[in-house]
Amino acid sequence: MIDLRDALERSGRWSATHRRTVVAAVLIIAIISGGVAAAGLQMSMGMSLYVDDDSQVAEDWATVKEDHGVGNAVFIVIESNSLYDPETVRAIDRLDHRYAAIDDVSSVTTLAEVVRLGNDGSIPNTEDGVRRAIKQVRQQPGGDQLVDRVVPEAGTTVIVAQYGEVDRFDRGAFLPTRGSDIINNEVRQETDLAELPPGTSTTITGQPVFENAAFGLMLPEMIMLFAGAFALIFAVVYFVMRGRLARGREVAMPLGVAILSLVYMAGTMGVLGYSFNAIMLGVMPVAMGLGIDYSLQIQTRYAEARENGQSPVTAAGTASRTTGRALLIAMGTTVAGLGSLLVSPVPPVQQFGVTSAIAVLSSMILSVTLLPALLVRFDVGPPREASGTEGDRVEQVFQQLTSRVAAGRPIVTLLFALLIVSGGAYAYPQVEPRQEMMDFWPQNMEAKNDLDRLSETVESPKRIYVLVETDQAYTPQTFRDVAEFQRVMLDNSQVNGVRSAVTAVALTNDGRVPETEAELDAALAARTGSGSLTVADPDRRPSRLVLTFAIEDVKGEATRTLIEEFEGNAELTLRTADEVRVTGKPVLNRMVIENVTAGLIPMTLLSFALGGGFLALAFRSVRISAVLVGSVAGTAALAVAGLMYVLSIPWNPLTITMSSIALGVGVDYGVHVFERYEHEVKHGASDRAAASTAVAKLARPVLGSSLTTIFGFGVLTVSRFPVLANFGLVTVFAIGLALAGAFLVLPASLVLVPGLVRRPPETAAPSSIESETS
Repeated sequence: MIDLRDALERSGRWSATHRRTVVAAVLIIAIISGGVAAAGLQMSMGMSLYVDDDSQVAEDWATVKEDHGVGNAVFIVIESNSLYDPETVRAIDRLDHRYAAIDDVSSVTTLAEVVRLGNDGSIPNTEDGVRRAIKQVRQQPGGDQLVDRVVPEAGTTVIVAQYGEVDRFDRGAFLPTRGSDIINNEVRQETDLAELPPGTSTTITGQPVFENAAFGLMLPEMIMLFAGAFALIFAVVYFVMRGRLARGREVAMPLGVAILSLVYMAGTMGVLGYSFNAIMLGVMPVAMGLGIDYSLQIQTRYAEARENGQSPVTAAGTASRTTGRALLIAMGTTVAGLGSLLVSPVPPVQQFGVTSAIAVLSSMILSVTLLPALLVRFDVGPPREASGTEGDRVEQVFQQLTSRVAAGRPIVTLLFALLIVSGGAYAYPQVEPRQEMMDFWPQNMEAKNDLDRLSETVESPKRIYVLVETDQAYTPQTFRDVAEFQRVMLDNSQVNGVRSAVTAVALTNDGRVPETEAELDAALAARTGSGSLTVADPDRRPSRLVLTFAIEDVKGEATRTLIEEFEGNAELTLRTADEVRVTGKPVLNRMVIENVTAGLIPMTLLSFALGGGFLALAFRSVRISAVLVGSVAGTAALAVAGLMYVLSIPWNPLTITMSSIALGVGVDYGVHVFERYEHEVKHGASDRAAASTAVAKLARPVLGSSLTTIFGFGVLTVSRFPVLANFGLVTVFAIGLALAGAFLVLPASLVLVPGLVRRPPETAAPSSIESETS
């Protein structure tokens, strides 16, 4: 049977003696990964990104957009001192025709349309005539809602241009231009070309406009965050590790390993068809932090072996043998913890888990192959010895801290930790999710201000779509049922209007729903100018009605209540329907928010179960696994929940990964401490001395890796994307508390829990508590 340590040692020696082969292989894979990423990786944004493509909600949303050309809406807000002047109305009518001529725009609702409806299809020549036409529309059933939607307040009218799925893309730019952005640009162009009367101003807004503006910030944000994180990480590694390296520039080696792991991760994303989105920005600090951590552990042990007089190749084998096992265990636990994210119903969270695991695995492989080759290639002799107490200060401080506090007073340490954890356990279910997806994106933007003004001006900036499926869609009975359903829903104060084939027919039939097939056919012919929809030709009649409801700017639980009211009233009134489905962006938003919290507890429990199970197998001890997971990851995760509650940080698609990250990163620190503690105990040290030595010897590499990760995530706190800023803050807390758990809570647990490490009989030593009392 192959011994793992022997295999790791042989790997380190082989890499050290076949340096060119290793470097060539690594670079070839990096070039291929970079090419795949450049060719296949796209940036993406939007609410539908967070909904599983195979879900019923996603299918309904796709149906609305693809089959009916609705779902997205651009609002053009026009302000004028002479809104009812015929020239102004004619200008709006010209805009109506310009917008309707844009490919993929399915419908345009304007004041001019309302005026024509109340004046036999023409625009009056006087302002009084315009006002009479509007009054005539108000007198028809549903007319008040129609007029109020296009004229929400005096001197202001709103044009609504609806479109669905857009397949057009401009690939001439550095990044492909999204179809919705093309529509928005064309709307702006047509608006600029239209001749508007003096004193008229226009504002183009809507959720797609805001999303596209936020999308444009993503690439600059990514570059800024990566550059800032890299600069901080380089500085931290240099100042922490310079006392352990022969040359200061050797800090470039772990940074190079981390960057290569990012390249491999990007290539994997291209192969798997993942899009780069705001959530994926959070993967970079994970990959950078753990990549540097693994490299620093190997590099530190290599430097220690060189100080002890070993040759470069032997030192590479020693570092891989002694540290490689701990890295494998830590890596396996991290991957297991991240694997729990696959149970999340939010696709980007699943992708976050997969890509983070790929980056961690790549970092581990590179740390035991490429890094030994580089260490030997650029070796210029043993590292310089730290001078006097200055160089040893870090180790001395941590040794004294562990000896006198954590391992010296373990009961007090654990009681204090228990107090903090108890508060976190209470706070965990009290943390609320952010209720609106729009709150995840940058807020201090002109597009966001325009959208807020729209919400304040227009009673109904949101749309809910009801799909009525039936073979008898265009029959008087179905139309009567739909009319009743619409009437019931319009009684709800949060529903301000409805647009459908039924309302269109009623407007051309004196406000009445046709009673007979012939009357319905005549009304349809009058509305469409075609008599093709006849009883004699039923196969040509659509089997679906789409009802578009304009609703208030409802948020949070009120959205779920409104959705359920739509569904309940549909079941009561739409008796001829085979199936009724409710969709729209408010429905998608609510599904994402509910999925965030629904997946939280299962992911957390699965993460700890998988991580703990892996550790139990690796160490062949459930007790060791429980001590590591409980002391480090459990303490960090619960304590962070308490801080989230106190600081009002919400759950979002990124912060829900906190427990998995706390487990993956925290256990990594804990495994290193335990491995060194085990080594010291087996060489005769007492529990207290072993714990103190383990923390002291690992202070520099663990502190260096934790600080690099903290600064890497810390850069996210200045992000303009609130979803990233909150994630950065939460993860900084998680890593800092995991470090405290590894250096304080874990040593106390190692001293108090007996028999974790089997001590050779001839080197049996009293525990630290016994030695203190003897």
